[in-house]
Order: sequence, then C-alpha cells, then structure tokens
Amino acid sequence: MRGARVIIGSPGQGWRGDLRADDPLMREGGLLVPVLSESDFYRCEDDGSEAMAALYPADQVWVEKPDEDSERKIAPRHLFERIVSTETPCVRYPVPASEMYGLVGRRVWHWRGGEFAFDLRCVTEAYENASGDIAVRVCPERDWYRWARTGKAPTMDEALIHLVWAEG
Repeated sequence: MRGARVIIGSPGQGWRGDLRADDPLMREGGLLVPVLSESDFYRCEDDGSEAMAALYPADQVWVEKPDEDSERKIAPRHLFERIVSTETPCVRYPVPASEMYGLVGRRVWHWRGGEFAFDLRCVTEAYENASGDIAVRVCPERDWYRWARTGKAPTMDEALIHLVWAEG
C-alpha cells in the first residue's frame, strides 16, 4: 500500500483526502494503516527520511483507485444530482479542464501518447500560448510539493487544455 492515495473518515461523519498510506501493520490484534499528508509523503521520498504517520484502523481508510468501467461518466452538474450518501467517500469524477475555473493546484490527468499521465498538478490557469492554442502548465506532484517546501520551481510541461482532465 505504500504510496497509495487514500481517504480517511467514518461513515456518517466526514472524509479527508489528499493523503498517502504506508504499509499496514498489526498492533494489538488490529490492522492499522499509517497515513500521512501528501506533502510529508513526498518530503520523505525526496530525502529518504521517516515521517510520523497517524495510525488509522483499516476500516477507516479508503484507497482511491480509477474506475475500471470503460463507460465515460459525466460529473453531475446540478445540486440534486450531486447529493451523496455520508456512508462512503463520494466519487470524484474527472471534469474536462476547459470546463473548470480554479485549476491551479488541482490534481489533473493529461492525455498523451495514447494514455493518461497522472499524479500531476496544474500550475497555471488556462492561457493562450504562442501558437494560439489554449493550454495549461502541469507538473508532477512530487515537484509541486517540493516547490512549496524548498522554493525550487517545478519542471513544467505545457498541456493543451482539451487533453487535460481535472479532479472535480
């Protein structure tokens, strides 16, 4: 499970995302999952250090995974379509980046070479590039968090807006 994106919470209470898990461990007869913020996860990956991770009972940790259903799902737009159950984390639908405002910092997927590149963050809002195309700049999540920690600007790629999907 090391590095898996996870959501923590309790049915009927609430949920928190943008977290990463480490390998589960048994303690006092229960299965516990170490969970830490993505920024701490990437800091530890970069410098080889250890972070203090909160331990959660396995039944309070939900692993994020892509939907294997090949049928394209459209994010609900109207309030009554977006009402969810509080018993499980809500489904996050990919939304075309061209339909969103506030892209900076969002998780995005970039369609390139016949597949999606993921674990990316959007670094800019949409802009018109020198060729007259509408684009955004994206960077690997590891670089996004390193930028916040060290001030070193990330390595960015330009992505045409119609090839980028954002987490809604």
